[in-house]
Amino acid sequence: MFITEKMYRVYLFLPREDLTAFWDAVGRFGGLQPEDVQRIEGLRGRLRFVDLSSLISRLREAASVLKVDLDGPLSDPGISPLPPDELAARLKPLEEELGKARERERSLHERRRTLERELEHLRIQEAHLRLLTPLEADIGDLFRLRRFAVLAGTMPDYRFPALERSLHRYPHLLLPYRRHRHRVQLLVVCPREHLDEVRKALEAALFRPLEIPEELRGKPREALELLERRREELRGELEKLREEEARFEEWRRGKADEVGDFLRVNAAVLGARGLGGETREVALVTGWVPGRELAGLQRAVRGRKEWVLEAHEIPYRMAVDRDGLPVPTELRNPRPLKPFEALVRLYGLPRYGGFDPTVLFSLLFVGLFGMMFGDLGHGFVLFLLGLLAQALPVRPGLRRAGALLLPVGLSSMVFGILYGSVFGYEDLIPALWFHPMDAIDRLLTYAIAIGAGVIVVGILANIWAKLIQARLGELLWERFGILGLWFYLAGLLSLGLSRGFSALNLALVLVPLALMTGGNLVRELRRRDEGSRGLVLLIGAVDLFETLIVYFSNTLSFIRVAAFALNHVALSLAIFQVADMLRSLPGGRFIDGLLVAGGNLLILVLEGGIVAIQVLRLEFYEFFSKFFEAEGVPFRPFRLRIQRGKEVSHA
Repeated sequence: MFITEKMYRVYLFLPREDLTAFWDAVGRFGGLQPEDVQRIEGLRGRLRFVDLSSLISRLREAASVLKVDLDGPLSDPGISPLPPDELAARLKPLEEELGKARERERSLHERRRTLERELEHLRIQEAHLRLLTPLEADIGDLFRLRRFAVLAGTMPDYRFPALERSLHRYPHLLLPYRRHRHRVQLLVVCPREHLDEVRKALEAALFRPLEIPEELRGKPREALELLERRREELRGELEKLREEEARFEEWRRGKADEVGDFLRVNAAVLGARGLGGETREVALVTGWVPGRELAGLQRAVRGRKEWVLEAHEIPYRMAVDRDGLPVPTELRNPRPLKPFEALVRLYGLPRYGGFDPTVLFSLLFVGLFGMMFGDLGHGFVLFLLGLLAQALPVRPGLRRAGALLLPVGLSSMVFGILYGSVFGYEDLIPALWFHPMDAIDRLLTYAIAIGAGVIVVGILANIWAKLIQARLGELLWERFGILGLWFYLAGLLSLGLSRGFSALNLALVLVPLALMTGGNLVRELRRRDEGSRGLVLLIGAVDLFETLIVYFSNTLSFIRVAAFALNHVALSLAIFQVADMLRSLPGGRFIDGLLVAGGNLLILVLEGGIVAIQVLRLEFYEFFSKFFEAEGVPFRPFRLRIQRGKEVSHA
């Protein structure tokens, strides 16, 4: 907590033939992030690197056929990976079986497409035949007319007007009888001497002809009976196909259960193994281990005398190691704070050795939310929703949201008691502190005081992080360093104690400001040539003005804490006033209750969400901006996840 986890760079030397067993042990340990040895320039030319991509592709192909999630947990804790040669031999019979399964699946898919196309074709033919049913004529005779040609088909409906315009020169008859999915089905009748010209016009209009086979060219009713019998045959074939597909899916599930863990563990181990380097006899693995996990890695390695482990502590002042690789960042907080840690990660990840604000962030988030949304009834509803999200089998995202609702709901309840507010009513319980509307000046003073305290804490966090990282130059001269803290505290004391600026107060404020500005100017002038000194002075003046504006605006920004506390009360009063006006109407009491309930629901959903966003804004921009350097690289260890019942653990 409060500082990122101490990291160790580790180097492991072991016999090449032990690599599979090594990565199995490391994956079950779950605390090592392997590093790609090829990224280390000094080792790139001295080691050889085995290309395992072909073998990994074969595993992924098998997993794709069986619909196995390679990132899923292992259901069998005893499963072990195989060396590459044994794995390749083991995959051959499986690939042959899956090849046949792939062909069978493709065949089933093609049969389904063929049956569905034929059923669709029958449906279209039926639509044509039903149009001709009232004629009681032989369809074959209709299409064999001597003087007239009859064409049936479909075309895009937006081309229909253009077709009518292009055929106006020729005798014709267009009979559209059905529109479906932006296409129109129609019959076209024209004299045979104009058939060629009509066909050209139809082709230009994207007309798709429909041929009615000879066996259907009898009377329409007889043809429809033939179609219905054929449809029943196709439906029977489709039902048999569904049974075959169900048997295939049952086989697929059984095979996936049989070999799923085998595919997962070998794919994971091969992916990690490809990051190491080898000589003829020895393999080298390097990576990162948090300080708290180092003992566990040593225990995992200690059982094999041939495995040699070297660990080097990385000082917090080093954002990159001696090989030029960025040191990963690991945040370690208690489980109740994990939802708040996820919110911190929305802003970014602190650099290695940076300040971890999760604890302070969670306290501020809960406290500010309660102060801005203080109501015993609304807080109880939020708390109850959080309990339900934790108790019911809901998705992980909703469970995490419920973990956030529990503390913020409790905070709202506490401030509701202090404000004397229950679902907007301020006369049900006494206020243990004050009613916000009765003490607006007092509420504004508290909000600004809280803002000043948050800014001071942010500056102190920045100073602490810079001390740990040994960045002493930045610690003294930067805007949120020691001189910045001196300037801000002097300004607050001058305003708070003497209600103004005396000569002494003015000196206490201006001295750190002058030192900070002068120090930054000197450092900047040393880095530039003489010709750009005027520009440096201008930049220094702008930086001085920006410093004053940032401190002033950041402090006043916390007025929104009081504003939203007052807004909560004002919105409730507005709802009650509207309800009072409607109470005299027929059924007014029912309307009154309905309006009050709906208004409180609106406050919970709309205002509650806005308050949460405003709290995040205050913390991200007024608090994090003082110390947070979002340059961190996340720590991603290699882990073999084991599923035990409904839980997933790391062996």
